[in-house]
Amino acid sequence: MPSDNVSVLLLGATGYIGGSVLARLLVNAKPLFDITVLVRDVSKAEKLKSFGVKTVLGSLDDTDKIRDVASHADIVLECADADHIESTKAVLAGLKRRFEVTGKAPMLIHTSGTGVLTDDAAGMRDTDIVYNDCDVEQLSNIPRTQPHREVDLAVLAADQEGYVKTYLVLPSTIYGLATGPFVDAGIMNPQSQQIPALIMSSVDRRRAGMVGEGRNIWPNVHIDDVAHLYEVLWDHVLSYEEIGHGEEGYYFAENGEHKLYDVAQRIGAVLKDLGLADTDEPSTFTQEELDKYFDGSASLGSNSRCRAERSRAVGWKPKKNTEDMLASIKPEIQYMLSRAG
Repeated sequence: MPSDNVSVLLLGATGYIGGSVLARLLVNAKPLFDITVLVRDVSKAEKLKSFGVKTVLGSLDDTDKIRDVASHADIVLECADADHIESTKAVLAGLKRRFEVTGKAPMLIHTSGTGVLTDDAAGMRDTDIVYNDCDVEQLSNIPRTQPHREVDLAVLAADQEGYVKTYLVLPSTIYGLATGPFVDAGIMNPQSQQIPALIMSSVDRRRAGMVGEGRNIWPNVHIDDVAHLYEVLWDHVLSYEEIGHGEEGYYFAENGEHKLYDVAQRIGAVLKDLGLADTDEPSTFTQEELDKYFDGSASLGSNSRCRAERSRAVGWKPKKNTEDMLASIKPEIQYMLSRAG
């Protein structure tokens, strides 16, 4: 371990992933890290200071500010927006400046997602195509037109230039209500996106919904297991243990798979039990409903299959599986109803 404190910049501290990662940083390695976060909300910034975290007020659009603060970081954790290319370019520019001053390559742990693997199944079919985070050739052939891919390629190119070591974390369907001091303090968002979006639309239409016939397959992973993967990566980095980076630095986060139909059916069962639906059987979203609830997108009906072999090889040990994901739906619904009520 280095003797001096490591300077860390984290983007997305008030979000679901970023807040969970920051909480783990503080609990497990607080004496080692000098942590700075970018945050828009003044009141949340004040609360974060009480946890010993330095704050910079700004948004992802404040690229000059991001470039400057990144130029002082040994490690940047990007947990905010996988598609915000300008903020990522600003981070990389700052890290390049850091390299030019110190002669040492800083580290970037960037959050992408298995949305980069998706197809256009629209819930009507599954797929035999399964990506492996150890298969460099397979991953290099992902088209630039895929979600998140433009940003991922910028990150990979920076590693290839040699001024930064990059690690791509690709969570799948993340589930589970986040807990901890940042949730209790009202600093971070405690919910994911995909399953809550299905729940909200299902409650509104009084019947569980799905895209197409719900035949498509996605991996899943608990939020605590996602945060653990970041911890595994920074532990290796700080111990000077060489692990894959750049093109060999994809790290999937998955521990089981599900069909969309199974999630919709479990939502339906809970809604029926609560008197919020007449049947537990899900039905297909109409185009009008896709427009209303999902901006017209059928992406929840896509396939995205992968195996996290590289992640497990470096010591990641996820604890929650698909049964845990299905069991998490009822408390998720109860939480959302309590908030609405």
